[in-house]
Amino acid sequence: MKGKTNCLATLRNLLILGASGVAIATPAWSQEAATAAPDASTANDGSGLQEIIVTAQKRAENLQDVPLSVSAVTGETLERLHQQDLSQITATVPNVQVQVNGGLSLSASYVIRGIGIAANPSPYVGTEVGTVVDGVVASSNALGLSDQFDMERVEVLRGPQGTLFGANTTGGVINFITRQPTGEYGAYGQVTIGNYSRVDVQAAFNAPITDTLAAKVAVSHRSRDGFYTNLYTGDRIGGLNSTTVRGYLRWAPSSDFDATLITELRRMRNGTDVLLNIAYPGEIFYRPNTPYDFKVYSDVPDQHDTDTISTTLTINATTDIGKLTSVTNYSHYNTFGYQDIDGIDLYGYAQVGRDKGWQFSQELRNQMELSDRFQWLVGVYAQLWGYDSVGQGWTAFVDPRNISVNLANQRTTNLAAFTQIYWDITDRLRLQGGVRVSHEKVRLSEDASTWIQPNGTNPALGFGNLVGAIKNPYPADNMPATGRESWTNFGGKIGLDYKLTDDAMLYGFYARGFKSGGFNGRVTSAADIGPYDPEFVDSFELGLKSDLFDKHVRFNLSLFLNKWDNMQVNQVLYRGTPPQASSTILNAAKATTKGFEIEAEIVPSRFFRISGTLGYLDAKYDEFTVQASPTTVIDYSGRALVYSPKWNGSVSATATADVGGGTLDATLQYVYNGARWGNYTQAPSERLGAYNIVNANLNWSPGSDKWTIGIWARNLFDERYLSLALDAPPLFTEGLFGNPREFGVDLKFNF
Repeated sequence: MKGKTNCLATLRNLLILGASGVAIATPAWSQEAATAAPDASTANDGSGLQEIIVTAQKRAENLQDVPLSVSAVTGETLERLHQQDLSQITATVPNVQVQVNGGLSLSASYVIRGIGIAANPSPYVGTEVGTVVDGVVASSNALGLSDQFDMERVEVLRGPQGTLFGANTTGGVINFITRQPTGEYGAYGQVTIGNYSRVDVQAAFNAPITDTLAAKVAVSHRSRDGFYTNLYTGDRIGGLNSTTVRGYLRWAPSSDFDATLITELRRMRNGTDVLLNIAYPGEIFYRPNTPYDFKVYSDVPDQHDTDTISTTLTINATTDIGKLTSVTNYSHYNTFGYQDIDGIDLYGYAQVGRDKGWQFSQELRNQMELSDRFQWLVGVYAQLWGYDSVGQGWTAFVDPRNISVNLANQRTTNLAAFTQIYWDITDRLRLQGGVRVSHEKVRLSEDASTWIQPNGTNPALGFGNLVGAIKNPYPADNMPATGRESWTNFGGKIGLDYKLTDDAMLYGFYARGFKSGGFNGRVTSAADIGPYDPEFVDSFELGLKSDLFDKHVRFNLSLFLNKWDNMQVNQVLYRGTPPQASSTILNAAKATTKGFEIEAEIVPSRFFRISGTLGYLDAKYDEFTVQASPTTVIDYSGRALVYSPKWNGSVSATATADVGGGTLDATLQYVYNGARWGNYTQAPSERLGAYNIVNANLNWSPGSDKWTIGIWARNLFDERYLSLALDAPPLFTEGLFGNPREFGVDLKFNF
């Protein structure tokens, strides 16, 4: 093991040294011509770099003309590198960390440049990195890890995006764009078989209905066993069983008008969300012989069910006053699942939860060309969302009769108006600026109660444990509570970009973003409900974007500084007897994050290309003290922010050859992610060590490109590493491993 570690450390050092000489680069994300389906976002003649069209500023632009840090991941790359969800792009986009939250397997913790919600997927927490799907901003991160099949591209915008995307985007935006109907008959898809009994079947079908009406259906079914073994039964737990169906209707009666209706249905019957017990001596759930592997003791049903439906209507109309765009969405979800909290060989602490949520949003914007040199975007936005949650915990380690019940519901209204201008001062110098005003109203009700079940509790009974149970009186400090508050906030941006040449641009900007205020929905003391106030991030960025040597070399560089004020910090407190979790958010800190990012790609010929990324991040609390007890104050000032590794990067190389009357290509990818902390408390058990991942794939297709067969492996050397760690004294430290080695074969078709 030591020899392997030294070898990987040497490889990492070579990577960093090589970055200085070859301009380490974008992660081979625009490297393939479309083989699975047409991709309108790219264009390439096969001899150089692709042009990638993005909508990061809510208008179609060449990626290299967008004056901000944005990386575009094509759908073909997601499929080719078998990135099933965005947790697998960690460190392949510089200074971007994505991990699955403990307690909700579909939720995503996005942290960009040190800014993001790191360890709490509950809807009341909100987001600091926004998730946008086909123009619709998600109200929470509870279901952020969506099925990536049939994506045209995923755009990762780094830095505050509050002007165009609204509140709760202080860290950035993950912008998903699905493939739209083509209006022609066609079908494409793939079948994948892999280890852990993995079977994925995915297909999409396009068809014209009339000359102006097109239809499309995309279906994806994924299944595999869980990575973890239940030591009680010997069975694998935490598996995946997910089916997604998207239906499209697109009506385009003229070049000046089109309307697209998209409905997505998702049905997931996954296994329980597994937590690894990594408690240390002195914590209640510490056991000296607990295996540090993909093995746990679980005494709850292996069940986590989710059903979602989302319908979006997008209308574009070119009129005398500009290009009008309307995006209307309604969606809702239901989840139900169990979790064994203690993870050790006794019935100690388990829970079950049910959540129901919904959102409605409407955006209307107009893009106007006032002259050849002046463009003006104006818009209004409204979003209403809410959720109802019921959770039940069984603290059998204190008393096998104890039941804690938490009820929460929230209703939020967000109204906003925004504008952005683009002024070409000269043929090479452009000014852009914008502002957004947002008014939000939040109401949250919370009820934490305790019950006694004379017959004792049993995780298999689920919510049935309350049958015959006796409710305890409310403590004087924890009666049911309701909070109401409203805030009006301003965000904005102003910047300049200058074309050094037709293929090189310098840019710089200042942006101010904000995260909404709110209330705490899982507390054991009524005084903790809040509210907590909005937080603000002031961001400064300088960058260079360039395509060199007749578009055979791409080199992008960005330097950034973020000043974070009135920072919302999630703190897990345990109150009462038996102790119950009180998840409390306080405006408790100031912080600074700064660093740089390099993305580049080298394409000497159509037979070979190399690309990669390099990110450096210095993210620390400037001011942060915590009242740890009535007599103890801890000062965390100067400590690193959570999920903020100093270094991260990747290198990808692809070689292509004509073999057997077809095309053979091989891709090798190396990913390095530095050491980081899972929580601000920085308990020894919360340190997440650096890791090195190697991914590989080999594909062959005949000259017709009608089908492709491939073999692939992710985490080829089966690196063991923690992706999440959270200390909850005096009980335990919970953690999650990153995915182990996965491999398989797939068959793609395109007709």
